[in-house]
Amino acid sequence: MRIRWDEAKRQKVLAERNIDFNQLDDLLYNPYLEDRRSEIPELYRIIGFTNEQLTTYIVEYRMDEIGEYIWVITAWKSTKQERKSYEQQIY
Repeated sequence: MRIRWDEAKRQKVLAERNIDFNQLDDLLYNPYLEDRRSEIPELYRIIGFTNEQLTTYIVEYRMDEIGEYIWVITAWKSTKQERKSYEQQIY
């Protein structure tokens, strides 16, 4: 699936948290946890490993003339609670 983002936001998160939105593509090829974060807008939380670090992404699924794609909103190093949720669901 295609992945897109706001480049200014990507640069900000990369500078502040050392997490790159383009790493989400690698994460999706490994075991990951996805759950709904909110109803309106319909946001999803994706938790998985990028660069040997458990990372949380907040995304939205969008459509354009080509089809569905993932819009990355933000990302951070997973919290203890997110790590626990991931371990319970994946292992």
